[in-house]
Amino acid sequence: MLIATDLDGTFLGPDARVSARNRAAVEAAESAGVHVVPVTGRAMSGLRNLGPVFRRYALVCNGAVGLDLSTDEVLYTMAMSPETVRTFVETMTAHLPGCLFCAAVEDSSVFALEAGYDDLTPPYEAENDPAEHVVVTREELCSREALKLMVAHPTVPAGEVFTLAERLAIPGVHTTWAGFSLAEANRADVNKAVGLSEICRVLGEDRADVVALGDGANDVEMLQWAGISYAMADANPLAVAAADLRAPSCAEDGFAVVVEKILAAG
Repeated sequence: MLIATDLDGTFLGPDARVSARNRAAVEAAESAGVHVVPVTGRAMSGLRNLGPVFRRYALVCNGAVGLDLSTDEVLYTMAMSPETVRTFVETMTAHLPGCLFCAAVEDSSVFALEAGYDDLTPPYEAENDPAEHVVVTREELCSREALKLMVAHPTVPAGEVFTLAERLAIPGVHTTWAGFSLAEANRADVNKAVGLSEICRVLGEDRADVVALGDGANDVEMLQWAGISYAMADANPLAVAAADLRAPSCAEDGFAVVVEKILAAG
């Protein structure tokens, strides 16, 4: 069995910290031979910022990067081509002038961003998902591969930016939203389910034996793909529609509630 969990809004509490009960649930599951894999929109440093909670495999940037935490090895990266980056940036700007962009590049430990982008995101988001911020011109941003693109607007909420990007159906791009101040885009064939299927292949785990938990629009594919899936009590309606079951909220340690039930059932 493998338990796949989103982080923010699912595994982490409202304060973005790991509760004692959730930490204990991870340890109990691993001791019982159940793999626990974090699957997050955060970049690499945002996962490592939590400390040694998870033991082995992890997925960051919505599945675009696979990590082996036991060796610090990057298992794979699935990046968007410069041509696709340019198409996304130019199309979004044409339909919504004023957008600013940020790209997770290299192994996701570096964010290449336009001047003013950081002013549109709350400080706690950068604290929770730290990376080296390098200010670049738009031409520079559009001239390199990106593991994940992030887009923010000074007056239009991120949920509306996401809705616009979805409606535009920009070629080569999969857009999503984790519920924060920015919308996100990955390569068209990249999402949390794709990355999770690769980890299952490495571990020899069957899709039917995967339990997934999530709360955001970026969890939809993973929740649909898993054998059993849970949307948190306060999840995005898209996640609720994709999941089989509901779990208590992250504030109520819903992850631990589900894991304890699984382990008790044997």
